[in-house]
Amino acid sequence: MRGLFHRLKPIFALSGRASRLDYWRTQAGLALATALVLTLTVLATQAGGWLGAVPCLLFLPVLAAGVCVAVRRLHDRGKTAWWMAVFAVGPYALSGLASGLYAGDSVLILAAPLLALAALALSIWAWVELGFLRGTRGDNRYGAEPARR
Repeated sequence: MRGLFHRLKPIFALSGRASRLDYWRTQAGLALATALVLTLTVLATQAGGWLGAVPCLLFLPVLAAGVCVAVRRLHDRGKTAWWMAVFAVGPYALSGLASGLYAGDSVLILAAPLLALAALALSIWAWVELGFLRGTRGDNRYGAEPARR
């Protein structure tokens, strides 16, 4: 069991840097873990109603691992972890505000499509920033450049 925890520890680290390859490998693994948790949740819900909540608790470590690798990827780009808040909360806040404006009868309803477009643009920017742009060359304040594989 100690070996398993030792191997999982780097996935949950917030310090250091992650290369694009490390980021995509981790995201692929997390996608498979999410599919497994969803399958378990559906099966448990069909078996006994409230039992579906038990596998849902497995989403917490999957979510935590996703945030951790994104933070390390931001570090590789030379950015602070606070950018994760912008990328994670920003699109939801903008689209929620846009939905609220659609529901109203005010002149501000014209701003709703612009807010929805801004939410989409922020999501795309996060995706490009984390998954496709190269990290800073050499050492930066977050550590040494990740080894190329």
